[in-house]
Amino acid sequence: MIPILGALVLQAMYGAVDLLVVGQFGTDAGISAVSTGSNVINLVTFVISELTMGVTVLIGRYLGENRNERIGKVIGGAIVFFAIMAGAVLMVLLLAFAPQFASWLNAPKEAYDLTVTYIRICGAGILFVVAYNVISGIFRGLGNSRLPLIFVAIACVVNIVGDLVFVAVFKMNVAGAALATILAQLVSVVMSLAIIKKQQFPFHFSKKDICFTSEIRNFLKVGFPIALQEFLTNISFLILCA
Repeated sequence: MIPILGALVLQAMYGAVDLLVVGQFGTDAGISAVSTGSNVINLVTFVISELTMGVTVLIGRYLGENRNERIGKVIGGAIVFFAIMAGAVLMVLLLAFAPQFASWLNAPKEAYDLTVTYIRICGAGILFVVAYNVISGIFRGLGNSRLPLIFVAIACVVNIVGDLVFVAVFKMNVAGAALATILAQLVSVVMSLAIIKKQQFPFHFSKKDICFTSEIRNFLKVGFPIALQEFLTNISFLILCA
């Protein structure tokens, strides 16, 4: 439990680190933009994280029931579902509706364009956020919650260094903070994939498993109520911020 909690806390720290660095080396409008934009990105991140809990629970269940042959189908279905969700839905929403999100959250006039920039850059890299959470969900389902914590801890270090380089050195302000956040998520995904290749798993997985399967419905039954709870909690917070 502790590594899972730690990973969630560190994921939430991305926006806080961006805010600290932009506050020190950026502009006042940049502070407002990062604060507003990170609220939107955190909403998406935490909803995805809770949705992948369905994958975690299902994998753990099949391991416990000795039905390891179904785990490959769960992972394959998760890859298809979350790839479409990230690539075709979330990315499009964040890129296309960033101005609307900034308006709904009443971003100050002088910070409006910067808020849109932050949301769009983070939205362009949302695939990495989704990929990290899916991979973490798989590891946790297999009983290993420490590796996802290590991945996100290293990503946090990359985010801090990236913020300092892009914002303090290259004076990229909000855009630099957003790029550092996406770069950090990319690093965590690359590390995850590299470790996966070296792991011995108690199930068989092949490219044939990457398709629409009935397991998608099964893990959504578990994950959707958790994600909905997280969504409603964060929406109420966004309304208060607005």
